Amino acid sequence: MRSETRTTDSKARLVLPKSFANATVIVEYLSDTEVRVRRARVVAEDDLSFAEESATPLSDRDRDRFLDLLSHPPTPTTALKKAAARHKARRG
Repeated sequence: MRSETRTTDSKARLVLPKSFANATVIVEYLSDTEVRVRRARVVAEDDLSFAEESATPLSDRDRDRFLDLLSHPPTPTTALKKAAARHKARRG
């Protein structure tokens, strides 16, 4: 990654390279002394897709299996119980 040192003016303005002209930028505050400025990729609102638009409905068989598992969940395995205990120990 290429790095440059630039100086701000008295109003904390920074002059960026010409390639940033008329661009939308993202300013990320990484720490009290470090800021990252990068060009944003702007997507038109009409080009955005929602998960609901591309979701495939479940087949009758899959739907019935899903609902059956919700109603009658399988008993937890030993591995699942150990994993749950490790998770609880880390969180608690």
